[in-house]
Amino acid sequence: IRSLEAVGVPVLSEKIDIANVRMAFAGGCIANVTASRISAKTMQKIRIFSPEGYHSVDYRKREIISLSKKINEDGKYQIVQNNVEVGSHDPLEEEIRSFVQAVRERSRPPVSGEDGRRALELAEQIVRQIKTSEVLSGK
Repeated sequence: IRSLEAVGVPVLSEKIDIANVRMAFAGGCIANVTASRISAKTMQKIRIFSPEGYHSVDYRKREIISLSKKINEDGKYQIVQNNVEVGSHDPLEEEIRSFVQAVRERSRPPVSGEDGRRALELAEQIVRQIKTSEVLSGK
């Protein structure tokens, strides 16, 4: 991750009720993630912006919107939608099945313990940054 900006605010409670994280990656991709307990509607969505396009993953609806730019026959850019098939399996069930298979076969799981550790370190970095921004803003 090239840069990370994280902010969070208490709205209805003493704790952080809404948080936003913007992560920029070395390849130019930018991910914007918001977590909220106070939204009017339930959303489980990740949106990814890059110089090549825009991608939105909606975990609740189980759909992906993927847009990219393409040069048309006139030599101008146009936005095109990429079709992405989403399976109908349950992600948690698939995660458990994958773990059990790795244990039975004594093989490396698709997501390793090291991957999990790095994800936890990133989450801890985000929480530290949110807490630092609270201190700076006088909360």
